[in-house]
Amino acid sequence: MLEVRPALKTEMAIELYKEEKISLSRAAEIAGMSTEGFKNILEQRGIKRIVKAPSEDKIKKGVELILG
Repeated sequence: MLEVRPALKTEMAIELYKEEKISLSRAAEIAGMSTEGFKNILEQRGIKRIVKAPSEDKIKKGVELILG
């Protein structure tokens, strides 16, 4: 059924992404499009992308790694 209705795959991918059950790249893969294409779909629909900042500990470790 999903192969007959590609729009259904896109809708399913959007919902899973909005519920934070899958990543942006996985959602794009499910929808059968590029990551940029999926970003464009989200933008057209007024859906904000989910961007999670790294933890403070991860940032500190990265800085230590760079600075030595």
